Amino acid sequence: MTRNHSRVTITIKDDLLKSIDKMVDGTKIKNRSHAIESLLLQNFKSHKIKKAVILAGGEGIRVQGYEKPVSRILSLHKKKPFAEYIFDWLKKQGIEEVIISAGSLSTEIKDQIGDGSQFGLQISYLAKDTGTASVLKYLPNIIDETFLMTNGDVLCDIDLEEMLDFHKKTEGVCTIAMASVKEPSALGTIKLSGSKIVDFIEKPKKGEEESYLVNAGIYLMNPSIFSEISSQCSSLEKNLFPFLAKEGKLFGYHLQDKWFHLDSDQE
Repeated sequence: MTRNHSRVTITIKDDLLKSIDKMVDGTKIKNRSHAIESLLLQNFKSHKIKKAVILAGGEGIRVQGYEKPVSRILSLHKKKPFAEYIFDWLKKQGIEEVIISAGSLSTEIKDQIGDGSQFGLQISYLAKDTGTASVLKYLPNIIDETFLMTNGDVLCDIDLEEMLDFHKKTEGVCTIAMASVKEPSALGTIKLSGSKIVDFIEKPKKGEEESYLVNAGIYLMNPSIFSEISSQCSSLEKNLFPFLAKEGKLFGYHLQDKWFHLDSDQE
């Protein structure tokens, strides 16, 4: 028995065992045990999100120490740039590679954050920013697996593995994390049928809310979402998500953890 390995006894169907044995080539896969171990490793690997996209563009805000407006992720929260809280969370979740989409605001972020090595991450930048959905048009050659996309002004200590399990079970194209808030009138709400998102209610009047669930700005997306984007699609909230909802390809995941929206009293 090799080091750090344990001997186990399992029962497998004959037809499945024949398929496993076909994997054995004597070189890459040396024997039946090696084949089973390889399959298990592939399965566990598939339950990890390794790449994340942070939406950090927009008009920017005024931050002390900068002459021009900068991305909100550089604003200070409890004496630390908000970006660092996001990085800490991503690293905790096993994320290895981060793509920051900030358009014209990329320079200041890159000057402060660099390549991400100080945070234990590999960070790159998308300088093209024509809308939150348009960002997806530049990712097909970069991402080929399920990935995380998050707004740069939200934070939640969500367990991505649990959200990913939910996402896989729905077999949808995209899963939106949903937060429950006391005052949804300023944010807009989500209408569900089971776990499937069927509609979005734009900023309902106080007292007329059908739901208290809002888009938390945290998404899991399959690469197949790239083929859902039309040339006219520029906004996630206004164009892509309503389209996916009508197609029955959009699902909502209820957050059980505390959710924080920068510059908002919604927590």
